[in-house]
This record gives sequence, structure tokens and C-alpha cells, in this order.
Amino acid sequence: MHSSYKWAFGAVVLSACYSAPVFHEPVVDVVPTRAVSARSDARQASAASSPTAGMRSQQSAVMTTGAGFWRTIGDTTLTALIAEALRASPTTQGAEARLAGARASRRLSAFDLVPSVTATGSTLRSRQSVAQIPGLTNQLPHQDLYDVGFDANWELDIFGRVRRNVSAQGALVASAEHSLDDVQVSLSAEVARTYFELRGAERQLSVARRNAENQARTVSLTQDRLAAGRGTAFDTERARSVLQLTLAGVPSIESQIAASTHRLATLIGRTADALPKSVYAAADLPPLPDTVNVGSPKDLIRKRPDVLAAERQVAANSLLVGAAQADYMPRLTLGASAGYTSTRFQSLTDPGMSRLVIGPVVSLPLLDVGRVRQRVDIASARQNESEVQYTATVLQAVEEAETALVSYDRAHARVVILTDAVRSSGRAAALAQQRFEAGLTDFFQVLDAQRTQLEAETQLATAHTAAATALVAVYKSVGGAWPAP
Repeated sequence: MHSSYKWAFGAVVLSACYSAPVFHEPVVDVVPTRAVSARSDARQASAASSPTAGMRSQQSAVMTTGAGFWRTIGDTTLTALIAEALRASPTTQGAEARLAGARASRRLSAFDLVPSVTATGSTLRSRQSVAQIPGLTNQLPHQDLYDVGFDANWELDIFGRVRRNVSAQGALVASAEHSLDDVQVSLSAEVARTYFELRGAERQLSVARRNAENQARTVSLTQDRLAAGRGTAFDTERARSVLQLTLAGVPSIESQIAASTHRLATLIGRTADALPKSVYAAADLPPLPDTVNVGSPKDLIRKRPDVLAAERQVAANSLLVGAAQADYMPRLTLGASAGYTSTRFQSLTDPGMSRLVIGPVVSLPLLDVGRVRQRVDIASARQNESEVQYTATVLQAVEEAETALVSYDRAHARVVILTDAVRSSGRAAALAQQRFEAGLTDFFQVLDAQRTQLEAETQLATAHTAAATALVAVYKSVGGAWPAP
């Protein structure tokens, strides 16, 4: 038996003994969690006076992701902004470019499964030295050599090195796809959070201006009473100081509105003057769901794109370990070279000028085992790192979901309590004004009631914003998908 075929037979025997590592999906134990409802004890205590009393969110089985979820909120401006951000944001475009690169890498690795064929052509002019041929005394003439043909190589992937590389690249493509989903979820959440902060600041500005108008009327009233001899300069100055303190808060709110507007423009890849006109039209915060339910942690892990991306990274690195270990084994390559060689270009294709070389080539890293071992160690270290990163990603996912749910629950309860406080402080301020005008109380009670009303309305506006941003945190913590409210 020819020696090359003996090598091939030996390689087949070794392949029967070789066993590459098998990928097993990593498992992280997480304790079951309960669904957190916004219907807390604090809400039940004030349910009789709450405008949302008796309302429960439907726990539908329909899953929503990306801009689809925000359509259920009912704010068309927010939906349009998120859709535009997902289409034109530089962040999304960068993730799409990385995905395109991963797909190209997979296609490139797949070419290793098929023979590589290259065309060659060369022309050489040579002249031998007299020292190269013993006994020669005269210089030999120049000699031309023309050669054209094809070279082909095909590695028989006996031990699965190439296949594992291709599969690893496929896993990296899947990881890049999930990473793109994660970028889109994060971008949608950032747009929604900034939009809610903008609307919340607009509400705070409206509260400040409305209270400033009431306080300005109070100042005018104290001035009229002073002119009529029924008031004091102390009451007038005190009323004016309250008005100025309210007006002093307006510039900072206006600055926050401008910052949120420019942030929105950056997120959707535009300048502020190119934002939709609806962004500049003041609007209320959209109504928020009473209850959110994200299900169990195991369901959460399957939905979050960053967890899925991390799991695919583990799979890819596990396959790359197997590919690196396959370098310990012999490589069997079929090679072929065919073409024409002649000393004259005109007779290149004449009979007798053709050449053909074909046969198997077996290579084994006898003296290069150290390099192979280091490559295997590098691949194993990367696999261990990806497994640790997967565990950290899962634990962080559960932490973010639990924290976001509790935060939304408490923020929603605070909104209900402050709604009652605003209603009561408004009635108290009106009664204090009536009693003062009737001469039944002093002016201090009017100012105190107005300050209480302003503080309650400001806190309610802030609480509404906090509840809305807490809902955004829930959306992001579950990877953009949960039963629609």
C-alpha cells in the first residue's frame, strides 16, 4: 500500500478515537418570583378617592417588543420617535454593521468546506552559472520558461475542525442578531425615558406658571388692600417673595426641557430643529398600566436578548475549543496541480507540454504541539470567560427585573397618594383665599396654603415622571417583551 494512503487510513482510525467537547447550554439557578402588582396597600387605602379605583390590567398572552409595545401606551408621538430611532439612529446602524460583519465571517468560513481553486501563470528567464555545472567553461545562454495552469486544494475535514469553525461563526451570527435586538430595546427605552422626562418637565413648568399666576393675583390683591388701608406692607412683600421663589424655578425647568429635546434629537439621529412638531407641542404623560406581570425568571431568561447573545457566545467558544483541539490530529488534504509548461510561449499547449500532479498530503504537528496546546488553552480560557459572563448576565437580568417591578409598584402607589394630596391642597388653598377675603383669617394662612398646593402639584408631576420612567425600566429589564397591559 502506498505510504500516503497508509497515512489516510491512519487518519480515519484516529478520527474514530477522537472526541471533541460537546456544547451544553449553561444553566443558572434562579428562585421563582411573583408577579408584582401596582395594587398595593397604599393604593387600597386611597382607592375610594382614586380616579383609577377598581381598574385592573388584563394579563394578555400577546407579547410585544420594540416599538410595538409602546403603541399600547397610546402616545403617537412617542411611537413615531421610537420607530425613527430604530431606523436611523447611529447606535442601531453600528449594531447592524456588526451583524453584517458576523454574517460575512460565517460565509467566509463556509468556503473552507469546499475545494479552493486558483489560476496561475508565470514567465521566467534564467541563466545558470558556470559553477553550477562541473566542467563547463562557457556561459550558458538565457532560458525562458512559461507556465499556466490551475492549483486546487481540499482539506478533508475528518476531525471536524472546519465544521466546528463554521458552526462557531454561525453561533456568533446569532449572538450578533440578539445583540442588535438588545441595542434596539435599550434605544427604545432611552427614547421613551427621555420623552417621559420631557413631558414631565413640561408639566412641572405648567404647574409653576399656573401657581405663579395665582400668586400674582394674590400680590395684586394685597396691594389693593394696602392702598385701601385694610392691609399691611408686610403682607404685600411676603406675597411678592412667594411669587418670586416660584418664578425662580422656571428657568431650571426650561433648561431641563431643552436638554431633553436635544437628547431626543441625538437618539433619533437628527438635530433639534428637525424633530417632529408634535414634540414641541406640550402634552400630558400617557396613562400608565395598573399592573405589570413579567412571569417567571426562566421565561425572562429566554426573552432577554442580552442573555440570548451571551448564551450564543458560550456556544461559539465551546465550538472553537473543539476546533482548536482538532489541530492535535493529522490533516488530510487533497492537492492537484494541472497546466502547461514550455520554453516557448507559442508551443505552450503543444502535445507533451502538459503537466499534472495529484495526490493526498498528510500533515501532523509533531514538533508544533506546544503552539497547538497554547491555542487550545486560549480557546478554553475564552470559553470559561463567556460562561462566567453568561452567569453574570442572567443574575443581572433577574436583579433588574425585580428592582424595576418594585420601583414601578411604589412609584405608582405614590402617584395615587399625591393625587389625593393635590386635590385636598387645592381645596384648602381656595378656602383659605375665601376666608381671607371675608376677613375671617390672616394672610399667613393663604400663603401657607398656596405653598402647600404648589409643593403637592410639583411632587405629583415629579412622581408621574418617576412612574413613567420606572415602567421604562421594567420594559428594558425584560428585554422589551411581557404580557401586554
